[in-house]
Amino acid sequence: MIKICFLTNELSFKHGWGRYSIDLIKALTKKGYKSLVLVDKTSKGNDLKEVESYKLLSSQRSNLIQPIFIWKDYLSVRKIVQDCQIIHSLIEPYTLLASLLAKNKLFFITAHGTYAPFLFDKSLLGYLIKKSFKKANKVFCVSKFTQKEILKKIDLKNTLVINNGVDYNKWQVDNPPSLLKEKMILGVGALKSRKGYHISILAIAMVKKKYPNLKYYLVGDQSNKNYFNELKELVRKHNLKNNIIFLEKISDEDLIKLYHQTDLFLLTPINIGKGFEGFGLVYLEANACGKPVIGTYGCGAEEAIIDGFNGLLVSQNDIEKTSQAILNVLDNSRLAENLSQNGLKQAQKMDWSNIVEQYIKIYEDFYKKL
Repeated sequence: MIKICFLTNELSFKHGWGRYSIDLIKALTKKGYKSLVLVDKTSKGNDLKEVESYKLLSSQRSNLIQPIFIWKDYLSVRKIVQDCQIIHSLIEPYTLLASLLAKNKLFFITAHGTYAPFLFDKSLLGYLIKKSFKKANKVFCVSKFTQKEILKKIDLKNTLVINNGVDYNKWQVDNPPSLLKEKMILGVGALKSRKGYHISILAIAMVKKKYPNLKYYLVGDQSNKNYFNELKELVRKHNLKNNIIFLEKISDEDLIKLYHQTDLFLLTPINIGKGFEGFGLVYLEANACGKPVIGTYGCGAEEAIIDGFNGLLVSQNDIEKTSQAILNVLDNSRLAENLSQNGLKQAQKMDWSNIVEQYIKIYEDFYKKL
């Protein structure tokens, strides 16, 4: 039986990397694969207790600032991974460590978005990480957009696009809560500028003219205080205190409830410098709850959303087009229902039970050559 060692920063559903890591490993476990997971020792919580895991790794930030931590991590975990045939770095910052651990083993990398191109621009560290990417048996890119951005920085022949999946059944409920009397919109993701929340809030200010009691819930990490304060100032300036609700630490149960209560999911990412949205797993989660979604062109959201099928795409930084898209869905119940039903189909198609087969094929093909 193949045993795979995964490296990731956390095993928590609270953030995108953690959710991706958990869902992929769970899907592989259901297919009979054995896993061992090495995790950031500063991470909190563990939502994957059924799999062998060790909190031994230095934080990904430590690895980026002081590469000596990579060598220390290697010395502390190399014996643990001896009986693994595959080393798979599920996030970009642990790529170099995974490369060191993969001596005489198969080696895979998942590239999500901003971090990979950013790391390539580091001096010595960037040089070593580029070598690691070239050494990998395969670099899995979560979107064609991520793949394109990586190939701008480095000439690779070993990339493969495998879109993120969604645990469809997780988002289903026996008795879904009713829609609220007032219109409700939901956005989920860390409060950082490249998520484009400032654009969404300004669009909501325009939509409010027709729907004065509209509610827009923003659920996500608020540790970027400068941006959070910027958003709160927009809310104050545009008199949206009764329309915008910020939430941070909520349970998955409460998040599922919010998804089912909302009329529409809205997240309008923008590209800022080297930062971009690699895919947008939250769009699939909303689709799995039968909700229309709105995202933006020019980033990985283009692969989560098929414009006019399971959601709508608008140009980045376009407040007016964003407000028009919101009104199109809220005003047109027929359109909303079509997007909703197609969203359910898209989420079922992208269920991890299907997506994981693409990983398995690559693992098995290379394993046969060992």
